[in-house]
Amino acid sequence: MHSYLRAIGFSKIKSRKQLEQIYRHTLREPNRKIATTISVDTSLIQFEKDFGPSIGLALIGEYDANGALSIEHYYPYLKGEAFMEYENITIEKQTDKESYAGVCDDFRLGMTLIFYVQNIADYAKSKWFNYSNRHLSSVKFSALSVSGTILLGVYQNKSSRRYLEQMKTARYDLLSAAKNGDTEAIENLTIEEMDTYTTLTGRVQKEDILSIVDTSFMPCGVECDHYMIVGNILKVTAVTNHLSNETIFILLLESNDIILNVAINEQDLQGEPQEGRRFRGEIWLQGTVRI
Repeated sequence: MHSYLRAIGFSKIKSRKQLEQIYRHTLREPNRKIATTISVDTSLIQFEKDFGPSIGLALIGEYDANGALSIEHYYPYLKGEAFMEYENITIEKQTDKESYAGVCDDFRLGMTLIFYVQNIADYAKSKWFNYSNRHLSSVKFSALSVSGTILLGVYQNKSSRRYLEQMKTARYDLLSAAKNGDTEAIENLTIEEMDTYTTLTGRVQKEDILSIVDTSFMPCGVECDHYMIVGNILKVTAVTNHLSNETIFILLLESNDIILNVAINEQDLQGEPQEGRRFRGEIWLQGTVRI
């Protein structure tokens, strides 16, 4: 059973038998069906069924030469709405099934970002037609969460926001130069990290850490596409899973200049989400790559 089914409104699914009913519903009435050849006698097919605006279930299977369909795996999804641009996005196949992980270097975070690729059939098709060597640089991020808390926002006036933007721009320039081997930039980044650590060590004794750190985006757990984030809420949308009638909150977040949508079941969210507040929780990061 996929632990993130509850994030799209299926919190009561506890057995394979209950899941089979959703399987059949998805196969019988898919909103999208994408098929592509992956070998001489095999075709990959991806069924997507929306159970509410932007949320749904995807089934990944194969047709053999005799026309027999076998479902290999499934995943719940939330469709993102805003493209993010990167210098380069690398896609790697996962070893145990026909699924892919996207990898990109993010200067905003100063680390490598890894996400689960949603448009599996599209990328498999590009591989078959030898298009997979094209330069990939755009992705729509989204995420599912099964535990989250609403925090108050951190107040910033115009001058402080302007100062932070200038600091971010200077840091991105340093990171870019350091990546290209600039030793002076590397030294400056090291000094900057030491100054930040010293400042935080002094402030955290008198202030709450969540009032010092506005947003954060950190790897979480042993799975490479799971993160613990704190993000500013830009928009809140409540949708209903029309099969289970459970309410799902879709939050448009900004975290370390990354824009993404997060879906979370109303039952799993502590606090009332509102624009201007913050969300803190663990997420499973997904992405639709522009092929």
